[in-house]
Amino acid sequence: MHCSAQKDSNIQQIKGKYFEGYIFPKTYTDFIPIENATDRFTPQQEDILKAEEILNEQLANLNRDLLNQTGSCPIIHKKLSKYKRQYIGIITENGDKVVWINFVWKKDKGVLKKYGNEIIIIIDGCSYYWNVKVNLTKGKLFDLNINGSA
Repeated sequence: MHCSAQKDSNIQQIKGKYFEGYIFPKTYTDFIPIENATDRFTPQQEDILKAEEILNEQLANLNRDLLNQTGSCPIIHKKLSKYKRQYIGIITENGDKVVWINFVWKKDKGVLKKYGNEIIIIIDGCSYYWNVKVNLTKGKLFDLNINGSA
C-alpha cells in the first residue's frame, strides 16, 4: 500500500490508495476519545497503515449488527472509501498502543472544511459519522460507535 504524508503545522495529512485523513499529534488536547488512557503518541505512517489493514480485515465482522445503517444510511464496511478519517494515538494503562479513528462522510463539505484542523464531533447523522478503536499492540478492532438518527 502506497502512502504519502504531508506536514501541515502539527497535524499531518495522510493519503493511501483507499483512504485519506489527518493524524493529530500527541500535543492535540481538545479531545481525547479513550478512557483509561495514560499517555498519548503521535501515530506514524506505519501505525496508520497497520490500523487501516486491521480495519479492513475486521470491520465487517465487528459491524455484523448494522447498527444505525438502515434506509439511506450507508453500511459502513461496504462504503469505507467514502469516508475521510481523523487519527489520534493513545497509550492505554496496560501499555497498548491504540489508534482512535473518526470517520466523516466525504460529501459533507461543510464539516470537511474543518476536519484537518479539529476533531469533528457530530451528534446524530446515522452511519455518515462513526468511530472505532484499533489496538495496534493486539491487532484488534474494537469499540465501534456509530451515530444514531434524531
